[in-house]
Amino acid sequence: MKTFGSIFPTTSQWHKHQTELMETIRNQICSKFVDNKNVLVNMTWFGPQFQNNEYAKFMEYCHYCDIDNLFLLASEDPCFYNKEETEELIKESGALRSFLLGHFDTNHHFNFFSTVIGKYFPRYTEEDLLLENARYVFINYNRKPRAHRTKFVSMLDERKLAKLGVVTLGNDRNINETIEEYKEGNWGMPDDFGIPHDIHSLGRLEYWQNHFLNIVSETDFEDHLWTYITEKTYKPIIGLRPFVINGQLELYRLLRKQGFRTFNHYWPHIDIENCNIDDIHINICNLIEWLQTQDMKQMYLDMLPDLRYNKLRFNEFAIEQRYKMENLFA
Repeated sequence: MKTFGSIFPTTSQWHKHQTELMETIRNQICSKFVDNKNVLVNMTWFGPQFQNNEYAKFMEYCHYCDIDNLFLLASEDPCFYNKEETEELIKESGALRSFLLGHFDTNHHFNFFSTVIGKYFPRYTEEDLLLENARYVFINYNRKPRAHRTKFVSMLDERKLAKLGVVTLGNDRNINETIEEYKEGNWGMPDDFGIPHDIHSLGRLEYWQNHFLNIVSETDFEDHLWTYITEKTYKPIIGLRPFVINGQLELYRLLRKQGFRTFNHYWPHIDIENCNIDDIHINICNLIEWLQTQDMKQMYLDMLPDLRYNKLRFNEFAIEQRYKMENLFA
């Protein structure tokens, strides 16, 4: 079979996991689709905008060769094609059949992040994670200054809410998040936005233990993109915190479908999960304003059964995702 696309560099902690996943998928394809002309495309950094030449090589191959089965894999990074563009890419390939693997909304969906972050996370005890006091209403960590993150932080400033929490924004406002044992952000890449690329920890516990709400800054925002859940959303689940998401609203539905509990029923007068996309930032700010008037310590105690359930569910979920990755066509 033919394979196109780039993988993470050897300096990345995920290089080994990504290469193992690619090999597992290739073996499954060759076993299931014997004597077919199969093509696997790793969508990480794949497209005409990238200088790795993988897109050009793929299009040239499609021009000269027939394809029975086209497999598009998006597992570690967002797919740089939206849903409509993905359909067009499949048409251009001329493939008789196509299979979308990974974080596409299809029968072959799986979540790569859940299978790797547990391997590197510190072994936090529950005592490490429980709320000590609600000194900070919220935490909102932002590394890359994507448009939806910058817009939200600007609104926090405009409404004078940033002072109620801990807010970072790469190349703009940072706190020292470096952890001694992970001096390069436990990723092996430079701090290119002034904040360590900290995928595998909850950050400094002095902040974590004293904040109530985790405002997740997900990678993607618009729902016309493929639904994409990263380690950012799993951190508050692992860390026993209620959360809201500055990102795709579809994530809430997908999380509940996967057996996780969300928290909008604790503030039903503020629609966080089903609002218009243009109101996401406004509604999260309204929630922050409301929370500062509440007994957050008591609310946290009321939530603990849900928080503990989510943490246990994550451990189950990670095992399930590993099984799906290894049995894609069962």
